[in-house]
Amino acid sequence: MVFRLFPILVYVSGYIFLVFVAICLACGLYYLAELVEEYTSLTKKVLKYAIGVIIAVHILLGIFDGFPWIPTIVGVGAHVCYYQLLKEFPFVSLTSPKFLGSCALMVLDHYVWFKYFGRVYYRPTHVLGFFLFCIWIVPFGFFISLSAKRNVLPTGMASSSGITPEGTAGKGNRQK
Repeated sequence: MVFRLFPILVYVSGYIFLVFVAICLACGLYYLAELVEEYTSLTKKVLKYAIGVIIAVHILLGIFDGFPWIPTIVGVGAHVCYYQLLKEFPFVSLTSPKFLGSCALMVLDHYVWFKYFGRVYYRPTHVLGFFLFCIWIVPFGFFISLSAKRNVLPTGMASSSGITPEGTAGKGNRQK
């Protein structure tokens, strides 16, 4: 048996490559989170338009490409639920019925589309493109914006810390 160095080199290089990919993804996520914290109103607009475009794409795929209507309706319903989350954006409560409903619809959306693409063959790149654009992009946008709510200045209401927008303490705690 001959000792071969090349397979070892390939495996070590592959693992190093995976580490570099993970670092690049982490840096990209950090940068996107910084942008979301800096421009929350723009992020809200981008998410709003993305939801509208994705709903239209779902419907157009159902009409023109013959995608099944049950997964299409579930996908549209999930994005309508995401749209409801925009009303309190970026202050999304993780225990609110809207958030829990959107999480449940996201799981159901994944299930019905995985079931469909398990029965009907499409190239893996097509399936990944569909999942990235029609299923993952809006929840991912909400995920990276979770850190933005703690850095947004209060507007008209008192914050949870009791500090009002004018910089004074809440009721009964007036500074002299």
